[in-house]
Amino acid sequence: MKTKRPAMRCGFLFLASLALALGPARGKAQEPSTPTQGGAVISSVAITQVSERASVRVEGEGLLEPRATRMQAPDRLVLDFAGTRLAVHRTALPGVSAPIKGVRLSQFKPDVVRVVVDLTGEARFQISQEASGVVVWFQTASAGAASEKPANTKAEKGSRLGTSSKAAQQAGAEIPRFELPRELTQPSVSLASFGGKSPLPERPAQQAGGGNGGGQQPPATPAAEKYSGAPLSVNLKDVDLRDFFRLIHEISGLNVVLDPAVKGSLTIVLDEVPWDQALDIVLANNGLDKQLNGNVLRIATHETLRKEAETQRDLQKAQAEAIAPVTVTRVLNYAKAAALVTPLRKFLSSRGEILADDRSNQLIIRDIPATIPNIDNLIRQLDRKSQQVEIEARVVAASRAFAQDIGVQLGFASSATNGRNLFGGDSTVGTSNFGGTVIPPPIVVASTTPPALPLAVNLGANAPTSGVLFSHRSPNFALDFFLTAAESKGVGKVLSKPKLVTQNNEKATVKQGTKIPVQTTINNTISVQFIDAVLQLQVTPQITGDGTVYMDVLVENTAIDQGIPRVQGIPALDTQSVETKLTVADGGTVVIGGVIVNNQTINYNEVPVVGSLPLIGHLFKRQTVSNTSQELLFFLTPRITPG
Repeated sequence: MKTKRPAMRCGFLFLASLALALGPARGKAQEPSTPTQGGAVISSVAITQVSERASVRVEGEGLLEPRATRMQAPDRLVLDFAGTRLAVHRTALPGVSAPIKGVRLSQFKPDVVRVVVDLTGEARFQISQEASGVVVWFQTASAGAASEKPANTKAEKGSRLGTSSKAAQQAGAEIPRFELPRELTQPSVSLASFGGKSPLPERPAQQAGGGNGGGQQPPATPAAEKYSGAPLSVNLKDVDLRDFFRLIHEISGLNVVLDPAVKGSLTIVLDEVPWDQALDIVLANNGLDKQLNGNVLRIATHETLRKEAETQRDLQKAQAEAIAPVTVTRVLNYAKAAALVTPLRKFLSSRGEILADDRSNQLIIRDIPATIPNIDNLIRQLDRKSQQVEIEARVVAASRAFAQDIGVQLGFASSATNGRNLFGGDSTVGTSNFGGTVIPPPIVVASTTPPALPLAVNLGANAPTSGVLFSHRSPNFALDFFLTAAESKGVGKVLSKPKLVTQNNEKATVKQGTKIPVQTTINNTISVQFIDAVLQLQVTPQITGDGTVYMDVLVENTAIDQGIPRVQGIPALDTQSVETKLTVADGGTVVIGGVIVNNQTINYNEVPVVGSLPLIGHLFKRQTVSNTSQELLFFLTPRITPG
């Protein structure tokens, strides 16, 4: 029959080596004081240095009474303030000089603040209570002496697990106990779930100074979770995995329960790694996971936890099906009952049902009692008064016009003295409006009313507003010369200002104008449709978290164009519109669009050849100048209604 005594002895040596590696705790912990009823707040921590003593001052509000514990490897003083909350921005302070290397602060538990004073060596300390807080004094001379202690102390002889040491085999070796790390004392979804894998904390990726050979840099690792367990150095080879979890029990003080399926061996080398991080590394490397219930740490395989989660879900489903459903009604104040049916139905159980009564704006819910509180919470979140937004739009249309028209009319007639030859204009071109009837050949000027001459050049202004006449009559020659001109200028401005008010995320439309009937015939069926010729503002506002307004907006200004002939009685439409999505500050005004049209025209009508001559050519041509400019701008101003 084989004996198990060698295995038990190995386990003892393993635990004893751990005790020497961590080192015994120095100094007796002071008894904690009863926390105050209302709680205390730490608002500042400072380090001071005088000639013979250094001090750490902790100040705040309320009663501050620390529980002090001396620890070694490395040397440090741990102060726990029960019933206290941390309210400082800086959680790490560098030391001024020996013996204080630095001070670290953290909210160790929801009601416990931990202040760790890192020391250069052993140093005597004294805690004094003051009105504004607590002061910890250290002897400077003692700190200097402690920093030069020999390197062959008991704590350093067994600095690594697995080394041979006679002191490690002493029966009276004391195994130190440490406070639990923060991630094991705070509620954790991953630890409480069935079969859920606890995410392994990640360390930030370190990039080598020489790069990676010209290739792409690896993606940066997200900021890692901080571990707060005591540092651990181990060097193990082919150690039973279950013995490692016994080590975790001795370090943390947790009760460790192993699933029967947990087995295997472990080879690991770690230097100054927090024990809770070492635990996560070993769990991930062996396909295991952990669950914490109080101070009991359960370790099992992923398969075991998955089966337990499935069993738990089946059990919860069976229990839910065995419970009799209840029916409740909920009256809504702001939201429409029909609009909430679809989103709330997804949160009901498999036996649940929800209906909407539009007349009373109520929801009728039938489900198991455990689901009703969740539905009520959702209804409170969704049935809220919506903010309102006032949107004002302005459509500005400005136009400028300039026109100039200058022309000439020339009529003449001449004849020889014998009256056989006549030279003059052509009456088909036009006749002079000065005089009587058209002069017949030969020229007769005895009448008191001058005769009208046929025009040789008829390039007068189209609608003249001014004119000059030069006329001559003689027995052999007659001349009529007209210079006509016209000029016009105009400035126009049209302002349209639609405005509306709507609730957040609700579409609203306002319009004003005319509906034009249009008759159509399809398959021998006559129908009449109406086309809008209106000023319209259509907008859907959304109030953002920073107080701005995001809008989906359409502004349209359509009117009948009287300048274009109608087609089968249907008029032409002149449209000005803009459609866009934009974000505007509350009360701000923004130009959401605009069109600028400039039109310049110069026309010449002239007599061939003669009209192109310099200077004299102006007597045989007509010049028309036209300049028009149109500007169209759209302004939008949203305002969030108070309350």
